[in-house]
Amino acid sequence: MTTSPKTDLASLKEGTLFLARRPVATLGIAALGMALAALAALLQIRAGLPEDPLVDAALTFASLLPLELYFIPRFLIAADAEAGGNPLNVPGEWRQRFEERWLRAFWGKALLALGTGVGLSLFIFPGLVVLLAFGWIPLRILLRGESLLQAARGSLLMMGRAWRRVIFATSAMAMVYLSCIVVLSYLVGLRVQDPTAHVRLTQPLIWAGNFIGSFLSLWLSACLLALFRRVETVPGEAGTLPKAG
Repeated sequence: MTTSPKTDLASLKEGTLFLARRPVATLGIAALGMALAALAALLQIRAGLPEDPLVDAALTFASLLPLELYFIPRFLIAADAEAGGNPLNVPGEWRQRFEERWLRAFWGKALLALGTGVGLSLFIFPGLVVLLAFGWIPLRILLRGESLLQAARGSLLMMGRAWRRVIFATSAMAMVYLSCIVVLSYLVGLRVQDPTAHVRLTQPLIWAGNFIGSFLSLWLSACLLALFRRVETVPGEAGTLPKAG
């Protein structure tokens, strides 16, 4: 396994390849994200909710939750199984493993988000420490079937060995992702000056922006998967091999 931070930039290419190898699933998730974002606007209109950025954000978050809860994790576990290399997630069993693990992985992600949010409210730095130390928990639960405590310990071990590599590679990913989002928002903003709920529901440019935004979210998740596979703990390094499921 490579140990050079610069070579971990290849995880951006590998993440892109994960999407290219499953084009139907990739386009399907992007289209679903586009439709769910439109659903948020429709709910806002039907419920007569005020045009408020907080309302927009809350409805969009709730509408897009199925992507983070189910569809993106399902894509990731399938991509990991097809890439091979770990007996805890093999091609012929990933569907069964996913059904056993996806909800636990979601709760792990929710706890991570809560801990990070609390930490960020305490002068930011503690939240970054929590994210860096335990950021791999959801993937370890999803892909390797670990318990929450096993995943937390495994994440700490990974970051203890490879924190420089992770920071370097994730910074590059974030730069690409945020640059694309900024450009996308700017281009949409040139044509759409007042994105009310009705505009968000009927403006084709908004739909296209939501499609691209969902695609970029999946791309970022796929790149993180590629990086995870590069720096994860080898079976047996942490003691005992965790049981699948």
